[in-house]
Amino acid sequence: MFVNLMRNHSVLLLMVICPSASLAGRATPPSSIKVESGFHVELLHSALEAEGSWISMTFDNRGRLIVGRDDVGLARICLQDQSKIDYELINESLRHCRGVLFAHDSLYVSATDSNGIYRIRDADGDDHFDEIKLLKKMDYRSRYGHGPNQLVLGPNGMIYLANGNDVSFPEGTSSDSPYRDPRHDWLLPSVHDLGHDNRVGHILRFDPDGQHWEVIAGGFRNQFDMVFNVDGELFTYDADMEWDVGLPWYRPTRLNHVVSGGEYGWRWGSGKWPTYYPDSLPTTLDTGRGSPTGMVSVAGSRFPPKYQESLLMADWQNGRIMVVRLTPSGASYTGEYEVFLEGAPLNVCDMEFGGDGALYFITGGRRSQSGLYRVTYVGDGAERPSLGPIENLSFLESKRDRQLRRQLENYHVVKERSAIDFLWPCLGDDDRWIRYAARLALERQEVNWWKQRALAEKDVSCQLNALLALARVGPTNVQKDLFAAMSHLTWENLEVDSILEMLRIYAISFIRHASLDPATRSDLVLKLGSRFPHSDVRVNQELGELLVYLDTPDVVEKILTRMEHAPSQQEQVHHALGLLHVEREWTSEHQQRLLSWLVRAQDFHGGKTVNATIDFIRDNFLETLEEDQRTDWQKILSRTVNPSDDKLPTEFRKIVRHWQPKDLQSELDDLGKSQRYLANGRQAMTAVHCLKCHRVGHEGTPVGPDLTDVGRRYDAHKIWESMVDPSKNVDPKYRQMTYFLDTGLVVTGRALHVSGQKLVIETNPLTAEQFAFPRESIESATPSPVSPMPAGLMDTLTQAEILDLVAYLISLSSQEISADTKVNP
Repeated sequence: MFVNLMRNHSVLLLMVICPSASLAGRATPPSSIKVESGFHVELLHSALEAEGSWISMTFDNRGRLIVGRDDVGLARICLQDQSKIDYELINESLRHCRGVLFAHDSLYVSATDSNGIYRIRDADGDDHFDEIKLLKKMDYRSRYGHGPNQLVLGPNGMIYLANGNDVSFPEGTSSDSPYRDPRHDWLLPSVHDLGHDNRVGHILRFDPDGQHWEVIAGGFRNQFDMVFNVDGELFTYDADMEWDVGLPWYRPTRLNHVVSGGEYGWRWGSGKWPTYYPDSLPTTLDTGRGSPTGMVSVAGSRFPPKYQESLLMADWQNGRIMVVRLTPSGASYTGEYEVFLEGAPLNVCDMEFGGDGALYFITGGRRSQSGLYRVTYVGDGAERPSLGPIENLSFLESKRDRQLRRQLENYHVVKERSAIDFLWPCLGDDDRWIRYAARLALERQEVNWWKQRALAEKDVSCQLNALLALARVGPTNVQKDLFAAMSHLTWENLEVDSILEMLRIYAISFIRHASLDPATRSDLVLKLGSRFPHSDVRVNQELGELLVYLDTPDVVEKILTRMEHAPSQQEQVHHALGLLHVEREWTSEHQQRLLSWLVRAQDFHGGKTVNATIDFIRDNFLETLEEDQRTDWQKILSRTVNPSDDKLPTEFRKIVRHWQPKDLQSELDDLGKSQRYLANGRQAMTAVHCLKCHRVGHEGTPVGPDLTDVGRRYDAHKIWESMVDPSKNVDPKYRQMTYFLDTGLVVTGRALHVSGQKLVIETNPLTAEQFAFPRESIESATPSPVSPMPAGLMDTLTQAEILDLVAYLISLSSQEISADTKVNP
């Protein structure tokens, strides 16, 4: 996209040329793609309609490309020359092939909607796959696509599989897996998050024949792909939940260093573990909001030396590929990234380096236009930066730390009494990753081998890590000894990280062990109550939960006061949810203060679940009031979803035409050649009430997909199709369900709250209407084929308004748009 800004009589004009980005059946041209200096991008092939939309790719042993299709099947593409591409459909049965890997003279396929991992082979050597074998059935239960994802080959010849959070550990997984038995471990679980099982995103490892399977790490949301770096260390790129932006449990899109037995803390709903929990591992690099897809290591390619130790990561939502540079740090790494390549739309799904050392990537997904691209380096070359003496020393120290971590990881699957003497000093190591590996190795040994040593340990860091292990795997009657061992710790002499570890030990013990005896409870009320509030926000959050759990007499006063002074809405929401668990009677003053806070909280900003969470706190608290109080406050606290009222038109618009998807095809082809007025497009958007369900920048409501970057994902034809025929391809995250009840009622909507006993369904996102019913009353449920977005919204717009609206949406992804902006060639 070429942009030229001009000023004419104080009117800002935007000149945009989109050479062929909106051509039907044509992937985004290289001229609309920005790439780092010295690189050249080629579009090798635009998928024809019959060739489908592609979501995964791999090269076979003859350099041919195999792609997994979005709907059904696999295809093989032979790159003969620039003018000819041979496309061959090689499978027509496997559904939604999110992962493909050619290795060990076989094609391994992760077929998400076929619920399995398959091995396909050419048994008779005639260059046709004629043997297909199910290696492992996957218990995938979701409509969101958080199922079996990508496959990669490890340095050890094993195959690694990324499973999203809606897949259970498959049957036959080794009981000695490094990662086992994920638990919620919520001290104060939110009631609307209960009723869910312990499924978490995880990474499996299996041998080429699919005989041995083990879980190596878990606690992810929906990590799509993985990659090994030059040191043989594994990384994955996990997705955020954009609806949770603005809430204390929101986790940005993140790069994670995946180690043996690694726990990364994703849990359902509000139960996500904060990154400071000592029994989990932190993020390596946060990249904000996005949709992670393909990953690849640059090592061994024909990219310049300065890139060779980097990783590439694709972001489907934002139409970009990022280059990540990792710096060794202790037993792990730190990272930083920059955009390597971006376009609009450029929904990159997967990428691989070919035998020629060039980068190949594909676009597609959700039935969108696919394209095959090649990126080659054509610059003069760039030397790898040399390391100074201090950097060299740090590099060597980090290498030794990683070797020590790997030695400790051997004991994640092996029981050996002599291991305890080896790992014990590492429990107090300065490096968090070494401490984690040592604690997990300790937990894998027989508890009676090390229990007394843990209780007698005097080194604070070593002691706390050993006691955390004891709290997690010790017998239920260990609590008294555990607390006695910590009773000698002096808060004033503890670092904040040690305080957090101590508080986590208390929480784990309360969750997993026998009930507290009254004397111990009284002692802890005095010990912990005097420390709240603390200067550290993290300590405040953990202390607040413990005080509520212990039913501290003045807990309501303490937490309300902290809420009134907390600087962030995230901390305030955290404490407000904790107060819902207070069982003692509230004074009228305390009720008034919380209700006043609820009024202020209605102005909190963020994703869709911000409003839902505040409403949940409101509704639960109102239930504790007397009926006359409740009626008065319900009027004050009632919420109406009516965003940007000052911008919504009041006049009635007549039907212009019953538009169909086939209309305006040629006009959309020529969109970049005609003059378009973005101000008119903006007015058209408000005329059909888009902001009631969508966000554009900071405006609107996040009921449906955010439209700010829609131009990075879809071309003009796809945008038009989604507006005029919204039910043709509904984003799974926004698809509604239809429930058939034994009363004869049929309810369609989106689940707001789900528990073991009932469901609360939002039946109208515009008015926030809800309907609750018992789970046992459901006779059947099925995804609704109808989009929440009503059909016919475009019928009140003229052709010119529609074209201006499409141009406006495309332009949003690349510019800060003025209301007076105009588009023409």
